[in-house]
Amino acid sequence: MSPETATDRPQAPPASRLLRALAALACSACMVLGSPDHDHWWLGFIGWLPWLWVIDRSTPRAAFWYGWLTGTVTVFWGFIWITELLTRFADFGQLATLGVHLLFAAFQGLQWALPAWAIARIKARTGRDLLWIAPLAWTAGEALLPQVFPSYLALMWAWQPLWLQVAEIGGVTAVGFVMLLINSGLYVALREWISARRLDRPALILFLATLIGVPLYGAIRIAQIDALIERSPKVKFGVVQGNFGITQWGHGTYKRVILRAQQEMSAKLERDGAELILWGETAYPFSRAIGRRDAADLPLSSPRRVRRDFTVPLIFGLVTADRGAGGSPYPWNSAIVLNPDGTVGDLYDKNYPLVFGEYIPIVDPGWYLEMVPAASYINPGKEPKALRALDYRFGPLICYEDILPRFARDIANQRIHAFVNLTNDSWFGKTKEQHQHLGLGVIRTIENRRPMVRAVNAGISAYIDPVGRLVHATEVTDPDNDGLQPADGFIADVPMIDPEVRTLYSYFGESFNSLCLLALAVLGLRRRRQAA
Repeated sequence: MSPETATDRPQAPPASRLLRALAALACSACMVLGSPDHDHWWLGFIGWLPWLWVIDRSTPRAAFWYGWLTGTVTVFWGFIWITELLTRFADFGQLATLGVHLLFAAFQGLQWALPAWAIARIKARTGRDLLWIAPLAWTAGEALLPQVFPSYLALMWAWQPLWLQVAEIGGVTAVGFVMLLINSGLYVALREWISARRLDRPALILFLATLIGVPLYGAIRIAQIDALIERSPKVKFGVVQGNFGITQWGHGTYKRVILRAQQEMSAKLERDGAELILWGETAYPFSRAIGRRDAADLPLSSPRRVRRDFTVPLIFGLVTADRGAGGSPYPWNSAIVLNPDGTVGDLYDKNYPLVFGEYIPIVDPGWYLEMVPAASYINPGKEPKALRALDYRFGPLICYEDILPRFARDIANQRIHAFVNLTNDSWFGKTKEQHQHLGLGVIRTIENRRPMVRAVNAGISAYIDPVGRLVHATEVTDPDNDGLQPADGFIADVPMIDPEVRTLYSYFGESFNSLCLLALAVLGLRRRRQAA
């Protein structure tokens, strides 16, 4: 850290409001262009410089508003696919859709605003530079602020496993911490050189040490995990992408067509060597047809029978419900193992239904469904659990549960060998959402060192290895606009990682976030000595 105190360090000169607003918007552009769908990932090394420049030249109050501008524009632009969800799901008009999305963006924009305020506040109060304050404040924001659809900074490096390996230490927020370290070190070094032709050695050392050390650590860990993958037993996973949309799934005419297409693809994958088949979320189109306990597949004569023309075990998604009097009137979003003999094995219920889409807290579900007829309500599952098949344990994550790091960690700690993710992203059409969703799933594999096999009804279905490499990926389709598409699929050799293999994140969870919060509090509460 630079040895100057608040009285002898050259202060950043003020800047006009227009210039600061333009810098805030430039940072937004870098954030969006660096996201997984655009993939200008190198912007992660410099994209925060405008944001830091604005904070360095603003009062805490002004830093908050400029930070909020950055965050609101970033989320509104980068998450514009939410308008597609609102149009398809709630049948909102264009003005209502944009209004709701703007409110969402303004709320989630606090993820930029509050750290900006904290940086400027601590800087003004203590005289400390933002070199360490910025990474700590950003990490605190990512750790504490609630997010409906997470916008973790690590998404910018989703396809760059060399830079993501630190996630096994502190989780997804550790990647954001590293990114801010690089940017804050570079910013302070450039600022001091441009303003005073002075070489700020601590800033330069921090910048270079992070820029070199993180990929070096990544290369070492990738080599070690590759050796683990090589010696682990493999299962040939057959992944089926049904390529049907919400409209077809809910239309009686298409239900048998959807089921048959997935059966035929499963049979083909079995002929090609698949030992275990995975279908997507609610891929079985007949709701409540399979019982929740002591159940079996339907008779061979039934057109709703799940297994037809293939014999290997199947993990698939479906809607289940209690049968008989006294049961819940609402269903569950479930994943079930169908054994080769036709019996139903383990069952898992989605623990985290999508708020407002599948679940409404506090209020009566019946009232909510009357107010929003296009919505649905499902019972949340009670606990994380594993699904057993082929003598292995698989960690089920249904839909957006794979973007929740704490819950995925709970699933990983059920002594699983691999994750299976069953997803339906058809609500979002063919948008940025599918790439962002997949990008967050990549980080779960590194945090817990478990491979992930994803079956997504209309894409992107994928296999991600324990290093975070995207080994297989399908194309996104939009059946609701383009009509029913032929089913797709692939086979992946998936390593069954020893359940005893655990990472620091698996053991200690959010401890890294706690340490960052403690360090930020120490920096913020302890004033530096003023020069005589």
